[in-house]
Amino acid sequence: MIVKNFLHKFFFILIIFFFHSCDNFKRFGQEKYTCSQNKLSIYQIDIIKTNSIKKAYMITNGGEIPLEINTFNKEEILLSSKGFNININKRTNEITVSDENNIHFLKCKNETFNM
Repeated sequence: MIVKNFLHKFFFILIIFFFHSCDNFKRFGQEKYTCSQNKLSIYQIDIIKTNSIKKAYMITNGGEIPLEINTFNKEEILLSSKGFNININKRTNEITVSDENNIHFLKCKNETFNM
């Protein structure tokens, strides 16, 4: 009986450990931020991440604009392109865009897909 309880607890801890470490086995991830109407005409920001590449772009009135990924971690994403700096706070889901001397706050809805 004691051995059986021990095996159940061990198996349960093993399952928890396995699911907790699944982030390391992620092959593909996409974060999509769909933004409401704003002065910069930024409609969407997409970040695609695989084991070998990281790619980001934004969709505006002018079409698809590639973005450089400066920082990508669990707390924030920093992107830049052509005079734009984009800071995405993943904890609060706040997006700030700075261009020259102006700072703009965007209201965007986040969708995340992992595989």
